[in-house]
Amino acid sequence: MELLHLHNVSLWRNSATILKNINLTIKYGEQWAVLGPNGSGKSFLMNIIATLVFPSSGEVVIAGKKLGEVNVWDVRKHIGIVSDYLQYSYPAMTKTVEVVASGFYSSLGLYQELSPTILQKAESILQTLGLEHYAQTPFGKLSYGEQKRVLIGRAIVYDPDILILDEPCNGLDIRAREEFLHKLTDLVAIKKHIIYVTHHVDEIMPWINRVMLLADGQCMYAGDRSVLEDEALLSRVMGYPLGIFHHNSRTYWYIK
Repeated sequence: MELLHLHNVSLWRNSATILKNINLTIKYGEQWAVLGPNGSGKSFLMNIIATLVFPSSGEVVIAGKKLGEVNVWDVRKHIGIVSDYLQYSYPAMTKTVEVVASGFYSSLGLYQELSPTILQKAESILQTLGLEHYAQTPFGKLSYGEQKRVLIGRAIVYDPDILILDEPCNGLDIRAREEFLHKLTDLVAIKKHIIYVTHHVDEIMPWINRVMLLADGQCMYAGDRSVLEDEALLSRVMGYPLGIFHHNSRTYWYIK
């Protein structure tokens, strides 16, 4: 059964083509990574999937709802997204539990008193993410990695089918990055469908079973994660000669 379907999706701004004829189908039970260099169009593609940007042409169907034929707010409840923009923009003194609860209102901060039901839901999400002891802590006092996890909580308040993580390890040191990546297994355990966007192959965890390669706004591959064995294709996508090796079920690369 299809959770997401993109058919010949293109995006252009003025005379520049940003995405060209993207085709992608995500089925229930699949976990995806979107891998490509900076400037390949990854974030624009994610914004289209999150219904924050409308394609210039093509068809987008999410959970059986075709974009343009249904209320976009009904579609957005199926999708959560975490990006650097939100992290940088969020008011630093907002309590962590309120950051999570603000996902119900799609707002930066809260401008009304929380109902007991919403407060209980926010506290439950923090507990799921192992952050319940930070409920009353100001968002700006958290570490960078903890902020990322809180924003994941904000993104899943509506129990979305798809959770988009757009370059979530930007700004994390090695230890914080590894802690964050391993915490993501908790989301897989509660049956979230993740689209993990990155330009680092070693961030593609073993539980990700499907991979899309994006370069210059075009899909170079979309399918089984076995593509991570293809040094020639990965080199072409990233724009320089790469070799690969494996350690603890993770794939790593080096410049030849």
